[in-house]
Amino acid sequence: MELIEKIRLILYDGNRNMLKYTTDEAYFTGSLKEPNNTHQITFLNSCFVKSIPPTMKAVGKSASWFILDEAHRLICLTMSPDTFFGLASIMVAETGGGIILSSTSQGITGFFYHAIDPEGQNKDNDYEHFWFSHEIWDDDSPACLRYKAYVESERKRMTRSGEFKLWQQEFYSLFTVTQTSFFEHEDIDKAIKDTPSKYEWKDTPCSVGYDYGMTNSRTVITVRTKIKDEIIQIFQYRCNAGFDNNYLHDPEWEHSIQELKKRYNLSLGIYGDDCPNGNDNNNWMKKNIDLPIYLYNFRSDQMSKTDGLNRNCAAYSYRARLKEGVLKIPKWNEIQQFEMKIVQETEQKVLITIKAPTGQLCDTFDSDMMACIPFLDMKDIYDFEVDSLEENPPKKDKSDWNRRFDDREGFKPLSDEEMKDIIKNEDYDRLVF
Repeated sequence: MELIEKIRLILYDGNRNMLKYTTDEAYFTGSLKEPNNTHQITFLNSCFVKSIPPTMKAVGKSASWFILDEAHRLICLTMSPDTFFGLASIMVAETGGGIILSSTSQGITGFFYHAIDPEGQNKDNDYEHFWFSHEIWDDDSPACLRYKAYVESERKRMTRSGEFKLWQQEFYSLFTVTQTSFFEHEDIDKAIKDTPSKYEWKDTPCSVGYDYGMTNSRTVITVRTKIKDEIIQIFQYRCNAGFDNNYLHDPEWEHSIQELKKRYNLSLGIYGDDCPNGNDNNNWMKKNIDLPIYLYNFRSDQMSKTDGLNRNCAAYSYRARLKEGVLKIPKWNEIQQFEMKIVQETEQKVLITIKAPTGQLCDTFDSDMMACIPFLDMKDIYDFEVDSLEENPPKKDKSDWNRRFDDREGFKPLSDEEMKDIIKNEDYDRLVF
């Protein structure tokens, strides 16, 4: 709809400009007819520009041009952006039309990244591209100078907050990883296996994970089991936005916990998101379902009071099993594959957060991670780095160490005598830490 509005504004600007040469106040907008609204502009010759949502409604339509604005930040409610693009781009096949993609870059995955092909790896790329940074606007006009000052102020602010890569992405159109990708894309691709979804499965013990949605996020149910030493996802259901979580324990609903219990051997238990949106369902299951129930606040980095497990612990162990080749991602679950590739690891002053970038979702990953918990070894996570593997590493040079610290004993308070000595000799470097 925003693109429709911009086209309309161009027509109005054209009207004002043409008043220099004609008395017709609707020189361009007079060429429009109905339907003429927020979703469609129609011209007198019956040509039109129409806005469509990124859903299955786009399938089956035809057009001369398919224009997708902010393509790299596309959010689809019922499918992955790549799947939608594949379906929607068919609309120009019949007409021999073209596709126009425009966007600020966001990460190093997705159809827009491959269309731009910034590293020139695809020799058969059909797209021609124009790639420029904010510096393309350089006419020394007052507006341009104000914008340059704004970009520089953002550089300073975002650098201080540890978001320099995000600044490069926003203003220099660099295809960088916004923070740090939590998963190696190669690991995800290697883990994809053509395993079928199982509507019923009793042969091996299973677990079920619940991630509860909010306004925009989705409630997702995932069932995992272990088959021949591989951790296999055999079922996942992603609810629509605004889903009523009371259906999760409504015996009439197809995927209620009562029905899941009939279809799967859920002896490994239920793993739920301990959040306000899930309180009613979690409390109901505690009272009425005779299965082990484990609740974790996966919207927080705080440790569980019962077993010391938090979101990061589960995420690191999940990644370790993925790297091992033990944990498999089903080929049919394209939405989860996409969400895993955009999950970011952001190191802050005290905590590390692992989540989707702003405006994106990772509900399928969260639900799957919870379902995997009984198969993850939280005490044996070896996905880390060490400084040295030598038996007797060389001692560190302590010449630059602050004298108030010691490698073993930590912070050392100064005595009164030491303070007097510092003041007397003006040796204030000893106070810096």
